[in-house]
Amino acid sequence: MVQIETDKELTQPQAEEQATMTCNCTEAVEYQKEKQRKEKAMMNVSALFGENAAPDKRCGEGIVNILKAAVEEIYTGGLAKVTLNLRGGVKASISQNAKGEINVERTETKKQKLTE
Repeated sequence: MVQIETDKELTQPQAEEQATMTCNCTEAVEYQKEKQRKEKAMMNVSALFGENAAPDKRCGEGIVNILKAAVEEIYTGGLAKVTLNLRGGVKASISQNAKGEINVERTETKKQKLTE
């Protein structure tokens, strides 16, 4: 049982979420770790492809939303791995390793070909 003091009214799900985030029981700690992994993966998507990426590395909002949706699906267990082939020889890959960490990867392939 956890008592929470707040200035605003919380809905039942919000109150349960806040209580879980302050609890130190085994299940709550595991939930906290999983939530932190998801938040870190979302920040990594932003850093590699979104608004926190270098201006020449940024992708469109639609692609960033797809990548964030992929993180959500991997987090909930619906997907194991997602790879998007973007224009310009760029690949975006999101997966979960055996430790439960969510990996966000950007691969850029520079290829030159001359044809007569």
